[in-house]
Amino acid sequence: MTALLERLKQKQKELKLDADNKPKAKKGKKATVFSKIEEFKGRKIYHTKIFNDFYTFGISKNEPTKFFISLRGIFNIEDISMFHLFSVREDDEFMGIYYGIRKLDKAFIVKNFNKKETYTLRKCEYIEFRFKKGSVFCYLNGLHILLKKDRVNSPYYNTLLNIILELETELYAFYSKKLSKGGIIPEWIKKRQK
Repeated sequence: MTALLERLKQKQKELKLDADNKPKAKKGKKATVFSKIEEFKGRKIYHTKIFNDFYTFGISKNEPTKFFISLRGIFNIEDISMFHLFSVREDDEFMGIYYGIRKLDKAFIVKNFNKKETYTLRKCEYIEFRFKKGSVFCYLNGLHILLKKDRVNSPYYNTLLNIILELETELYAFYSKKLSKGGIIPEWIKKRQK
């Protein structure tokens, strides 16, 4: 019994030494949500990394001049990333929300571990939050579901559509802009759906 206890103590010391020798992760450095920030004709354009879909959004309770948007990761939906849209300054103006599809510079490989499948993204749908002085392009892989006619009655389709309609309503209210009746996304879906 004492020999076993001695071996356990020795193993504990070894494990403690191994833990001490490991490099410690740097605290305070957050991974950025944006993959590219560019300046074009006096406008600053932010491009997010590719995400799956929305997690949550709304006006920040601590800072009411910020509208936060949280996104779920493309590889792991439990990885949540967030960015803020700020209230406009005197010389800036919120122009609206726009939707589109952009061809990617490089093909992007996505592995779905739940369905045990791998597929390649060559283009990605985005939501653009356009301002007079710049834009934020938010690339979302989940938006392609909205463009498929065979997925119209699926629960994910309906949930995502309702979330985007709610985002449009809240964001236009945050910037005190009038939103067209029915929202913007249904018109875009009608034009693009196959």
